[in-house]
Amino acid sequence: MNKRIVRYPESSQLFTPIPKLRLYDYLTKDTLLTLDGSNMPFMKWPDGSPCLQANAYMINIRMQSGRGGNGPSRLGSKGGTFGEYAGQISHLIRFCYYNKLDFIALSDDDFCEFIDGLRTETKLNNSSQLKRNERTITNIGRRCLSFLSHVGEINLTHNFVGIGGTISIQMVDSIFHRNGKAFKRSSIHHRSFRTASAKKTRKPIGEATIAKLRDAIDEMSTSEFLCNRRHLMISLFEELGARRGEIQPITVAQIQAASKLKKPIILITTLKRGGTGLTRELPLSPPLIEDLLTYIRGDRRDIMKRFEDTPDHGFLFVTERGGRPLGIDTLTTEFSLIRRAAGIEEQACAHLFRHAFCTNIVANLIAETQALSPDSFRQTLMTNKMLAERAMSMSGHATLESLLDYVDAAFRVKSKFEQVIHNVEIARRYETYERRRKRLLEDFKKDRISKERYIEREQALTAAMDRDFKTA
Repeated sequence: MNKRIVRYPESSQLFTPIPKLRLYDYLTKDTLLTLDGSNMPFMKWPDGSPCLQANAYMINIRMQSGRGGNGPSRLGSKGGTFGEYAGQISHLIRFCYYNKLDFIALSDDDFCEFIDGLRTETKLNNSSQLKRNERTITNIGRRCLSFLSHVGEINLTHNFVGIGGTISIQMVDSIFHRNGKAFKRSSIHHRSFRTASAKKTRKPIGEATIAKLRDAIDEMSTSEFLCNRRHLMISLFEELGARRGEIQPITVAQIQAASKLKKPIILITTLKRGGTGLTRELPLSPPLIEDLLTYIRGDRRDIMKRFEDTPDHGFLFVTERGGRPLGIDTLTTEFSLIRRAAGIEEQACAHLFRHAFCTNIVANLIAETQALSPDSFRQTLMTNKMLAERAMSMSGHATLESLLDYVDAAFRVKSKFEQVIHNVEIARRYETYERRRKRLLEDFKKDRISKERYIEREQALTAAMDRDFKTA
């Protein structure tokens, strides 16, 4: 028996999002109704020909109910969650193409060999480092099993993937929590899957790493425009804690509108919610608003004037050559370039700023509630609905459990937030004494009390304030 190919060419992506697409839904009263399929991925084989069964699977997912009838997210240059699914089944498409196998002809052993191939792949620039962890491999495997189950249905082989089927699976029950409530769910297990690695930790980006990135920007940038744009990019990720796909669509009009508010806020679309159009308000500091306006009125305007033949699209971040909107993938590339220029070996991508932001939200709540341990704080957050909703509205998380992943890291940085809260409390107490002092002075001015009585009460007020601050 010939040994299967383990590493397949992956230079080209096997799917392309279709910007505008309408799908047939059903016919009623001689009227054909359609569904919006814009930005759904069009699947192909490695030779460029359409992969009909994979495309049928994508359409089937779109037709499923849920997420307000919109299906999984299709936002972003790679098609959001749809693009993630397309990327996962692309591995199986390559496996079948290079081994000359039909999907419906796969055996259980073939599927095991496919999973083993994913497990042995290493990174191109480091042959000793595995390309994927077990959690990623299991997620790919489960999506491919879902796809193969659909292949079996359209080929009228109803137990192609199933318990005792051609590709044999098991259903494993587990308990999970969503917003404090326990639910039972079943998940697919195949004999090729191993126990998933430990739960992924939320590692925030460190302040020292951010300082290195900013120093590198000053050294590497070939123009003042690039330097300023890169610094602003980092500042927005720092302050908003948003995802790449939430930062990229920010417009000049949004910044200008925020600048006119007494307390500047910006409304951004929250991703990871199935494209439901959910938004959240996030504050912007006055110094950052000023920097953004300076960029808009200076660097950005100069670039757009250079390309006057192209109408101004209104997006905040633009390319230096052409004045086009900066794409989501370009944001990723920018961080990669800056990280390499800074000589940072560990991960330093845009999403780590979000982890830092979410960690700080939780650390602030820990300081507010004076929680003594991670477990006690988790219990507080699960039982205090108002507190949980406030945190989730700021972070843009769909479930409380996603936010709870940050608790352990937040306990390690909560001291600085305790100091902030301490300073706020000191300021509040100082204002209370100042109000009393003003009333006392007003009484003295209007001859309501004598000079001696004023001095006596002033001294008593000062002594009480000193004692209070020492206790605090």
